Amino acid sequence: MGSGALGLQTMQNEFSTANMRAVWNDEHRLRNICLVERTVAQVQAELGIIPQKAAEEIQQLCRYETIQMRKLYLAAAKSGHFLAGFVKYMQDQLSESAGEFIHYGMASQDILDTAMILQLRQAHQIVDSSLQKIAKELIKIAEKYQETVAVGRGHGGHSPSTTIGFRAAVMLNELERYLTRLHELEPFVFTGVIGGVVGTHAALGEWGMTVEKKVLERLNLSVPEIYWHTQRDRFVEYGHILTMISGALQKLGQDLFDLSRTEIQEFEEPYAAGRQASTALPTKHNPYMCEAVINLGNLVQNQMSLLYEAMRVMHEKDTIGWRNIWVALPEICMYLSAQLNYSYTLLHKGSFKTDNIERNLYLDGGSKMSERLMMDLAQQIGKQSAHQLLYQIANDARQEKVSFKEALQKNETIGHYYSSDELTALLDPHTYIGIAVEQSKKVVALFKKRHPEVMK
Repeated sequence: MGSGALGLQTMQNEFSTANMRAVWNDEHRLRNICLVERTVAQVQAELGIIPQKAAEEIQQLCRYETIQMRKLYLAAAKSGHFLAGFVKYMQDQLSESAGEFIHYGMASQDILDTAMILQLRQAHQIVDSSLQKIAKELIKIAEKYQETVAVGRGHGGHSPSTTIGFRAAVMLNELERYLTRLHELEPFVFTGVIGGVVGTHAALGEWGMTVEKKVLERLNLSVPEIYWHTQRDRFVEYGHILTMISGALQKLGQDLFDLSRTEIQEFEEPYAAGRQASTALPTKHNPYMCEAVINLGNLVQNQMSLLYEAMRVMHEKDTIGWRNIWVALPEICMYLSAQLNYSYTLLHKGSFKTDNIERNLYLDGGSKMSERLMMDLAQQIGKQSAHQLLYQIANDARQEKVSFKEALQKNETIGHYYSSDELTALLDPHTYIGIAVEQSKKVVALFKKRHPEVMK
């Protein structure tokens, strides 16, 4: 029984994916806590710090499969401290002698932080895989529509032409940077810590750093230069990259939402048989996936502020900021997982309406091509004079309620320099896309070169 968008079975699939929820649920958290505790005991036994027999018993019993969840919850509630309750519960399950050596010389934060890093690494694999899938779709779109000319839009209005492929390449280029940063951050972020209560390794003395190194190597985690209980930048920096990814997806959702508008109709999100958009209007095809991508971006960004506050740790330890991470980081990962999933579906199964894209190129009466005409006319009368002339012609067109092209054709100065055919050629949106095609090809080629693993 849950509550809220992530806890209710009737809502959670709209706000997260099942595989990401599985990373952050009770079972997976406990599996990682048990793994860290078992690894500590195993290493300590090998070094002669605790009896081998005790370590073997811990290996056998400190596992999620053996835990009686009700008893664990009661132990944690009675202790008022989850890991203290966990240790007491495990002690009761072990023999009297072995129970003395569970969590030997450890601090709660050693276990909880290291276990959370293991969870984050598993979440990272989902994010990485999802980003790669989206990148593949963007490459397909960039290549398929590299010469499909479309209206450029600035400030909500028509601007000079672009191509659908160029738009896809721009986003691919941005996501490629995030993918690269995520990979570069792996050694830094996926670092464990076994430093003791204030990080000095005092409890285990001369064995402290050896235990930390061996435990973390077995967990395939980096070994820190110094303890980081009070350094929360690993979580914050990783969350920051995820939030930037979310922001890029939010722009994608917003753009596709706008292109889905009835009066534009350049994009349509997928509607499989049986999918409905309204209980009142049976004819509706609402862009709900686009809306979800935008909304999820808001949720991610709001949680990120909690992570920034988590860096304010007092002295050697407190749980004020620590608790923020337990809330914010899993939620960021879960919201982002849904956002990634929706975005992939939009790109993979959505459709660009090329007939409507072509139709919309001519809705503005040629005004979006005024830059091209200005730069050509500048060779005759100067750039500023050309700008002022076209500005006045545009104003005249609005007052007279005629198209920009019609106003141009009636202007004597324009008629002096251009024939009707020459003017039509200059106002052709298909022939004013600059180096969009070349740049799209370049970005796609660079991505394939830098990330060959994605193209397999």
